[in-house]
Amino acid sequence: MIICRCRCLALRRYCFSLESLGSAIAPRHRRHSRLRRLSPSRCYYSALLTTAARAATAQPISPLSSSSSASSSSSQSSSLRYDRDTGIVFLETKTEAASASSSSSDATRQQTRRPLYQTIIGIEIHAQLDVPAKLFSSAPRTTTATRRPRRRRANYDDDASSSRPNGSVHAYDIAFPGSLPAPVSRHVVHSAILACAVLNCDISRVSRFERKHYFYPDLPSGYQITQQRWPLARDGMVVFLPHRAGQLLKKGEGNTAKKRRRGVGNIDNKDVDDNNNVNINDDDDVSSRHYETANVHHPVTLRIERVQLEQDTGKTTTTTATEADGTTTTTRSYIDYNRAGCALIEIVSHPDLRSANEAAGAVERIRALLRHVGSCDGRMEEGSLRCDLNVSIAPIALGYNDDDDDDDDDDAKLYLRARTRRGEYLPPNTGHRVEVKNLNSLRQIIAATEYEALRQSELARRDLPTGRETRTFVVKPTSPAHPLGGETFCIRAKGDAIDYRFVPEPDLPPLILDKETLGIEGKIMAKSSSAALSSCPIQEYVERFMPESIESARSRLVSDYGLTEDVAQVITSDPPAIALFEEALTFARSELRSLNKSDDDESQTVLPTMVANWLCNDLFALIKKSAARGGGGGETDDINDGSNATSTLDHPISVEYSTMDGKRLGALVAMVANGMLTSSMAKKVLAVMFDEEGENREGDIESSCRYSHPNAVAEKHGWCVVSDWDVLVKLCERVVLDPQNAAQREQYKFGDERKRWKINKFYIGKVMAASNGNAHPERSVGFCVG
Repeated sequence: MIICRCRCLALRRYCFSLESLGSAIAPRHRRHSRLRRLSPSRCYYSALLTTAARAATAQPISPLSSSSSASSSSSQSSSLRYDRDTGIVFLETKTEAASASSSSSDATRQQTRRPLYQTIIGIEIHAQLDVPAKLFSSAPRTTTATRRPRRRRANYDDDASSSRPNGSVHAYDIAFPGSLPAPVSRHVVHSAILACAVLNCDISRVSRFERKHYFYPDLPSGYQITQQRWPLARDGMVVFLPHRAGQLLKKGEGNTAKKRRRGVGNIDNKDVDDNNNVNINDDDDVSSRHYETANVHHPVTLRIERVQLEQDTGKTTTTTATEADGTTTTTRSYIDYNRAGCALIEIVSHPDLRSANEAAGAVERIRALLRHVGSCDGRMEEGSLRCDLNVSIAPIALGYNDDDDDDDDDDAKLYLRARTRRGEYLPPNTGHRVEVKNLNSLRQIIAATEYEALRQSELARRDLPTGRETRTFVVKPTSPAHPLGGETFCIRAKGDAIDYRFVPEPDLPPLILDKETLGIEGKIMAKSSSAALSSCPIQEYVERFMPESIESARSRLVSDYGLTEDVAQVITSDPPAIALFEEALTFARSELRSLNKSDDDESQTVLPTMVANWLCNDLFALIKKSAARGGGGGETDDINDGSNATSTLDHPISVEYSTMDGKRLGALVAMVANGMLTSSMAKKVLAVMFDEEGENREGDIESSCRYSHPNAVAEKHGWCVVSDWDVLVKLCERVVLDPQNAAQREQYKFGDERKRWKINKFYIGKVMAASNGNAHPERSVGFCVG
């Protein structure tokens, strides 16, 4: 018997779990309702179950009349079902009853859902700092050659040898005897402080390094240098929207442009949006409707326990072979130590998450924040940002409501009330924590959470202990045997902190964040008093170097440039795109001003919208298409197999992968606004400029002579609009007076208005064909009519 933690002792006797109540649910629930008026319950998990009590106590309603005496037979099947929005594991029971004297069309199908368990989730995010060298050695930090940002100028040796396996390894990285760690560089301190500040953490003035001992092939020294007991920062907070809610707000609540797919996995109905993201949308899934009604606009707060600076480990790659019986075995393992020793921050959260979509939303938000301040590039597909999940389940108790007329409350109100009390109490026996290691996409986070919730719930129903263990998620094609696209496997038992034998690092001094370590010069700090400088150098450093927040940048784009919320959100999702947009807009305005086309209304309203559209629609589309074509891959580890599209949700599409600067983009938009190029011509010019970037991929943005100006590209390919009056007059006269068009001239003279309109369209087509599509359409219409 499992008793919930209600405050009233008398109430505890009747607030049992559904499994222990059995057939006595109805009388105990009535007794519970009477006692509740004396002392209301405050248990969070019982809040989710008033709806379940109604479903469990409801009697089946037969479609036959009460006077029928025919015998009946019934079949019943039950299965566990996980709701990604609420994080609840339901016991779904389907009953099919048929009358013996009736046809099969009279069969009655009933489905009941009983909430059994709630998932409790904590996350550990390993973010590799975007710095030139490794943490304690001078070896350069490598990046994947096919995905190296083109706009970023290399400030360290980034030759081909460093990108080869084990080509960027220092003696200290592989624990060569006698090698010692180098002091922490200012680049590492700068990135780590900005990361802690954007997560609203309290940064420690003094932090210490220590050794965490464990033995694994990717850790040559047998210990990892970390900050378990004296971390760099503590007590942070991140506010975010769950994964599905964020996508609904990004795409618009009224957007119904979705494609219906059937027969994927074991789910009958799914909605697949434009990014091939699969969302459950069953008609019987009442919790999904409750989620949309009660939780779509409600943010979630995740508490950050600590942020610690530590070493990264090597990367292990395995080869497998399939045996005759169908089993897969590992044949060889290869270790690449290029990643070993890289600077890493580990972000450890409290177990505040309750569902798979909340876990994915938290990782998505933290990744966006780290990319915004420049601390981490966020490329999960390359291992720059990885996530570990700590998943456990808690039994849900029965009975909750504060109102006397609880039967009149609808389900959406109950869910909303429960979500507001999510952190008040946790029932006992919440299960053992199971850690799922190294998840490198949002889809894997959702799939691994769902798989673990169902696996642990099935073990709990059988009274089998889960045990503390470390597991890994293996991606597999979607099939009836693997409906989620993968499953978790145990790799080792989960040890306690004492098993790691933490000891202070003897070769490294404490990390003291004073003005000397931060590199703060006196002239930079001249604005503040000397007393303030000596007391809070960290705060002054953060105020000096922290970039504009995402929210303030989005508000500024909307208020100053008149952009819509959706467009501003797309631009602010990529930090370099903000600077590119403003640079392009400034140059486009100067170009139009030099051509005496400076219309105040157009410059203030129309031109910003044009620049934003060309940036978000056309340039981002080319970058995304290039990433999918070039094998950059992105995070295409779909929950459902068969999707080869690169999702903008999981793959950080950024203007960093383009050498398109603000001057050239602004010049292109100015040519369109001035009528020198049509939209179709400008798209061709942009594609040509983007393709020539691939030929000069190793060049940096400062070598602008390598890239063509849009005006030069248009002239080279003959894509300039013919708008000169004399040229258009001669062109139209040649088309109209052409002997082959004599019949059309006669029809135009003696035809009615509709006939003339058709002949005029005919002439415009001939003029555009004669000019290779370069004639100005509006001006050509006037000449042909005249």
